[in-house]
Amino acid sequence: MLPASLFLKPEFAGHGTASETISAALRKAILEDALQAGQALPQSELASGFGVSIIPVREALKRLEAEGLVAFLPNRGATVVGMNEADIREYSQIRALLEEQAAGYAVRNMTRVDLARIEDAYDAFVQGVSGPDGAQKSGALNRAFHNAIYAAADKPRLLEMIDDLHNKLDRYIRGHLLIEGRKATTDEEHFAILEACRARDADRAARLTRIHILDAADISVEVFRRKTSLAKVS
Repeated sequence: MLPASLFLKPEFAGHGTASETISAALRKAILEDALQAGQALPQSELASGFGVSIIPVREALKRLEAEGLVAFLPNRGATVVGMNEADIREYSQIRALLEEQAAGYAVRNMTRVDLARIEDAYDAFVQGVSGPDGAQKSGALNRAFHNAIYAAADKPRLLEMIDDLHNKLDRYIRGHLLIEGRKATTDEEHFAILEACRARDADRAARLTRIHILDAADISVEVFRRKTSLAKVS
């Protein structure tokens, strides 16, 4: 049985196609753990809940399959995909390699306009994550800061691969700021990367980016272990 909150006020008109709206609602539910790994996603129940035919539901699920959030399993249909510790570490290591390269390219190509956008994204992260709904905004604001840097690299295919990894790992990163002291550490790490951008030090920006992501991977694994242990107890 799917949670009723999934179907609350779906806005189809003026917000893209039905399949886009459905995929956005499912993506949000998966990333926020309202739909957890192993949850079945019956197409008939989704169609009924969203008030549409099976066709846009199938299109939405296929889109999420391409993002690595959903899998079609024999005799079970569409199911939410989860990761284990090894998956989190491997994807994070690949992400660190790619983002290290993107940061280096970006700083070497960076203009004053690019730097201004990065500074704005840094300020938005610091201020937004400090607010009352900061934990919910943290993933998007963190991503916006890093993407503001990588945009200067002018490497669209590299950025596509980075975005794909973000989609896969996002739900495992969101719990970081719930850990005491993590907000201050993240601000410091982001500021150090920003300072490397200001100094036009491509090598330092790349190195700090790699360290930042690998440190985040360790925390993602720790959060994953805690959640797994709590689930076993309950």
